[in-house]
Amino acid sequence: MRIEIIDHNTYKELDYEAIFDNCHNDFYRKYGKIINADSHTKIAWSSDLLLPQFLDLSSKIYAIGIDQNFAIYDFEKKQRIMYLDLMFLFCEMVKVNQKLFIATELEVIVVDLEEYNIIDTISLPDMYDEIEINCDKIDIHCLENILIKYNTGDN
Repeated sequence: MRIEIIDHNTYKELDYEAIFDNCHNDFYRKYGKIINADSHTKIAWSSDLLLPQFLDLSSKIYAIGIDQNFAIYDFEKKQRIMYLDLMFLFCEMVKVNQKLFIATELEVIVVDLEEYNIIDTISLPDMYDEIEINCDKIDIHCLENILIKYNTGDN
């Protein structure tokens, strides 16, 4: 997979599905074309210094996040499986078993990767710092040395 930076006019002219909703187009400043084998799609975001993050979930299915946007996209079927308009800025994502943890500045959203639905939201008491995976548990580190432990197993 690769991303090719394009200008706004080229983005508007491309007859590809957009990874994120176009409702924020007035705020977007960066545009790209994503190429994955014979599949193409387009993406737009507002951060000048950051590129979207991609996480390979399975054959041809990727999780993609940047700014306040998150999506899961199937490049084989050429369709979006899930889209989230995040409340806080996207930080990173990690996959543990069949769960995806989407870390934002002030919350972590847990997605079931079999059903592609949100199964939990973990509010953070301070700004997010990092996630550490420890077998069936994750440690969510926040600033001010705050640690939240979360069991990833089926309850």
